[in-house]
Amino acid sequence: MKNSWTGGEAAYALESEVENLALAVHRGESGAFERLIERFEVPLFSYAHGILQNSLDAQEVVQDALVRAHRALSRQYDESRSASLALRPWLFRAVRNLCLNKRRSKSRALEQPLEAFDDGRIGPFVKTAGSEFERKEEIDLLRRAVALLPVEARELIVLRFIEEMSYAEIAKTVGSTEAALRGKVFRALKLLRDALEKKGVTHAM
Repeated sequence: MKNSWTGGEAAYALESEVENLALAVHRGESGAFERLIERFEVPLFSYAHGILQNSLDAQEVVQDALVRAHRALSRQYDESRSASLALRPWLFRAVRNLCLNKRRSKSRALEQPLEAFDDGRIGPFVKTAGSEFERKEEIDLLRRAVALLPVEARELIVLRFIEEMSYAEIAKTVGSTEAALRGKVFRALKLLRDALEKKGVTHAM
């Protein structure tokens, strides 16, 4: 079950289960790579789209990352490396690198760094009861608000609160320290809160 936008830890799949999936692909077990795709394709696409804001580009990046993952696990990595692999952050990092390469190849303008945003205030978002239609509207509003954020803030919001990664996993994905990430996530939430506040969404302080 996904958790709320409060930053609380959610229940994660056992690391051994993820590692066993990587090992199964390495060993060429029947259906192993199909199970990997089923497990990761949608969250990887969500992450890539959060960075690129383009469905076709995101789809291309995810397909490329999965092909590379299969090649690495089946041909390049030995059994020991496959067995010890932290598969989820490894896949997300591969997608992240491909996304950044694609952004550079399109010569997009650099965005303001996340460190520039911080007014020292943040609060968890309040979930209010409502109809299913209202809930869908709320989700759509949230997605549109996230799309307005700088790319670094977007990817941290997706990793921490949509994919519910631990700070340790995010650190492996983006190549940072847990301490630095906590501050960046704080600022990303502040930006998101401001974007939602402008659209009339309430939050607790």
